[in-house]
Amino acid sequence: MWQVSHRVATICILLALAGAPLPVWAQQEEEPQTIGDDQELIDSVRSGIHTTVSATAAWLDSFFTDAVDPTEYDDVYGSLTIAPQWDEYDGVEIDSSFRARVILPHAERKFSAIIGRGDFDDFINDQQTTRPTVIRREQADEEWMVGLGFDPLVQDDHSISFGAGFRGGLQLDPYVRARYRFDEIINERSEIHLQTVGFWRDSDGFGVAQTIEHDFALSAKWFNKFWLRGTFAERIDGVRWHASEKLYYIYHHERAFGGEVWWYGETEHPVPMQDYGIKGLHRSRFLRDWLYLESWIGLHWPREYLSETRKPRWLVGIELELHFGD
Repeated sequence: MWQVSHRVATICILLALAGAPLPVWAQQEEEPQTIGDDQELIDSVRSGIHTTVSATAAWLDSFFTDAVDPTEYDDVYGSLTIAPQWDEYDGVEIDSSFRARVILPHAERKFSAIIGRGDFDDFINDQQTTRPTVIRREQADEEWMVGLGFDPLVQDDHSISFGAGFRGGLQLDPYVRARYRFDEIINERSEIHLQTVGFWRDSDGFGVAQTIEHDFALSAKWFNKFWLRGTFAERIDGVRWHASEKLYYIYHHERAFGGEVWWYGETEHPVPMQDYGIKGLHRSRFLRDWLYLESWIGLHWPREYLSETRKPRWLVGIELELHFGD
């Protein structure tokens, strides 16, 4: 059983990186793998991601200097997630996202290169894990994005940043965004995080997104997280909003059971409440300090059209999250 789990982790990572081959992956010999080989392959995948992102950042930084030292681009961090899931309403899907950031040393270290693949709203909000995994997203937004970020003010309780880049692969759909984040420790058990993002992109016009997060430790083992985001843009009918409430029971270091309730919709959509649901989940560190595995099962009540009848639908899934860099 443990060997099967290792194989599942390896297969998930390789599926996530399909279409972006690197020599370190392409030269794998076709021979029976042991558990140790699987673990080494996971390390190689992570190292390959780091190397590729560093090389891309060095190329971007070459616009600011004539001399580029590849060893100066190790300040890389980001994450890769892949989530195979089955939904009684939508069928089988593989949801994935990637985000990497590298500080550019020759751009006064206030500039950073940002590379990602996933939903545009998550990208400009610099958020991946806070959004409930089961929220369905338009496939058109699952595209590569690349840009530059500028952070003129970064302090413990608030920060301001700006960014610009392109999304959509060869379509080169440009975007710009400005982001303000405020973090406040209310007491020893409670924290609140507020974030406002203004953005523009060529295909959709102007928009603004507001996110509110509240973390509350009920005890040493119980933890609650509330998350709410509202987005208004020229392409949206009214305000698109997402909300999630999670409760975790931490039964061991880096291992927890949890429950989640979520809702989302658009205020002027023909069906303002498009979905809501509940799920039970388990999250734990897996094989490495930088690798996490989350599995879930639940029910939700989707309705996208007035002609539909809202009824419960089962959903089952797993999510593998790989972190790299600091």
